[in-house]
Amino acid sequence: MAAPRYIVDALECVLSLYFSNCRHKERAAFILCDELVEVTVREKIKIGTPTLGPMKFHQLLGHPQVSLGHTTHPLGMVVHASHRTRNDMQHNNPAATVDSQHCADAIIDAVAVIEHCFAGTRAALPDRLKVTLRVVHLYSQHGDQRQQSEFGNTMQAHQWRGDRERARQEEVIIAPGPRANWGLVIPSEYARVEELLNRVGVPPF
Repeated sequence: MAAPRYIVDALECVLSLYFSNCRHKERAAFILCDELVEVTVREKIKIGTPTLGPMKFHQLLGHPQVSLGHTTHPLGMVVHASHRTRNDMQHNNPAATVDSQHCADAIIDAVAVIEHCFAGTRAALPDRLKVTLRVVHLYSQHGDQRQQSEFGNTMQAHQWRGDRERARQEEVIIAPGPRANWGLVIPSEYARVEELLNRVGVPPF
């Protein structure tokens, strides 16, 4: 059963933030990933236990209907560690943040939790989100550094307007090039982004 729509919408919100051009976007997206994981496991538990009372994060992970024990399951251990980092950022060190790769890892882990709780969600995602997650996966710890560099160069060199389309006199052309501007074309131009991923040889996610 695929995840409820509001969980997929929340995932899309995280992805939009990750590829935005705002300051501290990685910090904000990382925190939202933690919230997304908690909401997902709560929703999974509530299917069999509608009157679920207050539970701590590690208790939610270890619930029999989730089975992502924070000391026994590899994925549970990873998301619990991220939860502790998030708590430190929120409550003990407001200036703390994470880098782009750490944030990408958290997004990929959140997707894994969603798929664990609601099998079939990844296959049912809209194509634009599948392509967007493929880019995130490339820039996570699982990605190939050579392909990261090559894809970045390809994104910058690509003729996004096309040969025939010209800018109006009053328009300022902003090339997606540097990753700060990729939100201009990801996921709205997902088909073209997918072509570039294929050209570089980035594996499917």
